[in-house]
Amino acid sequence: MITIDNSFLVDRPASDVYDVFSQIVNIAWAFPTVREVNVVDDDHVSIGVVIKMGLLSLDNNITLEVTERMRPSRLVAEGVALAGKGLAAVAKMADKEGRTHISMILELEELGPAQSRIRYQLLADAHGNLKRVYDAVIKGQRAKLEREFIKNVAKILGTPIIEEKVAAAA
Repeated sequence: MITIDNSFLVDRPASDVYDVFSQIVNIAWAFPTVREVNVVDDDHVSIGVVIKMGLLSLDNNITLEVTERMRPSRLVAEGVALAGKGLAAVAKMADKEGRTHISMILELEELGPAQSRIRYQLLADAHGNLKRVYDAVIKGQRAKLEREFIKNVAKILGTPIIEEKVAAAA
């Protein structure tokens, strides 16, 4: 399982952050390398993601559902990423084998009237050849992907954020 676990501070109350991320379109655009977002309803979204590995474009199609809402402190979204043709070819697998279970957990902590801590976990559970491809991508691009995630969150919230720690594991 690939896990990215980090936290950062933002100069916004936790309830404001919750309100922004309770909109599934904002959760979708926070993911790194997103190319397309299609909102199905308040709890479901389809996301097209493309990661470059050298000259190769590795594409994933993610369906995501908000599975837990605990205002103003917690949001959980879960879904499945299906390998697109480019990724499936690199992993040398049939489409049916290209499933990765995805989870995104946001925990919000109020630190004062105008500041909160956001702790996030991104989990990707892949197997076989697909896991090996993901491991190679993460090994080479983890820092870049994490920076892009934080940049996306700052843009969505409309305020700078301060990263607290890096506690990532592959």
